[in-house]
Amino acid sequence: MANYTDLKYFCTLVDCGSYTLAAQQLIVTQPTISTAVKRLAREYNDPLVTQKNRKSSLHLTSTGKLLYQKGQYLLKEIDAFDRDIKHSSERKIRIAFSGEAGGVYMPPIVHKFYQAGILSLLEEHYERSAASFKNLETGKIDVAIYSWNFPINDPNYFIHTLDKTELVIIAHPNHPLAKYDSVSAKDLAQERFIARSPGYLTRESLDILGHKGNFTPNIIYTSKTMELMIDLVRENMGIAFVMDSSLKSNHNLKVIHLKNTEKMYAYMQIAMRKSFVPNQYQQRGIEILRNFKGHLLSR
Repeated sequence: MANYTDLKYFCTLVDCGSYTLAAQQLIVTQPTISTAVKRLAREYNDPLVTQKNRKSSLHLTSTGKLLYQKGQYLLKEIDAFDRDIKHSSERKIRIAFSGEAGGVYMPPIVHKFYQAGILSLLEEHYERSAASFKNLETGKIDVAIYSWNFPINDPNYFIHTLDKTELVIIAHPNHPLAKYDSVSAKDLAQERFIARSPGYLTRESLDILGHKGNFTPNIIYTSKTMELMIDLVRENMGIAFVMDSSLKSNHNLKVIHLKNTEKMYAYMQIAMRKSFVPNQYQQRGIEILRNFKGHLLSR
């Protein structure tokens, strides 16, 4: 059975593609990496990695590829296991509040913890939805409340959908598009967009919209916040693709829907690791989160 350190060195070598880079990342010497790989090669009676010369690319044997795939999975499980054991005695629940869902559902969740007298359990994290799910996977957080452009369904987590909101175009009332109630994706090919940076739901959705309309969105400004993006549309600087739920009743902007056949939606979900076993202190908070209802499920 491969030991943890050798497996980590091997997988890092494959990820980096060179002994030099792997050694630098792990802060060890190159011979240390080489010795670990040789130990694994002897154990599995296979060279695992081949290289024509010191300057050529690394190539994995079929056994090496399998060891890498299973090794990655095992290392993640071990790291998550280690974090969970260390976390088991803490009186904290680590929750990532991400994107629109994080902003919408943080206040009621904080209030429920306050009512239950367990507000001190909350350890809030603020990050993008993609990052929060990654940290959920690696055990850095226990619960993620996030938004994404399709409902995530993964058997490794307890997941339920809190809400579903339509993605819409917003424009200044004087913008040429404002005379329409609905448009198709191809009608937007020549428009100028205000958008968030890559990794945010609305930006990912805008890229999908461009694909539907067979165009690359002309993004003239990348906004750091949703509020600024809406304000710039209010200044008639361009249009934006946003979640309908992020608009307030007094936004004074024209909301334009996509044609029925092209409508897109954002899903707000809460996900909890099935591997997370709460201690006696965390249990009350976990029960609140498991039974928490969003707008969709409470209507």
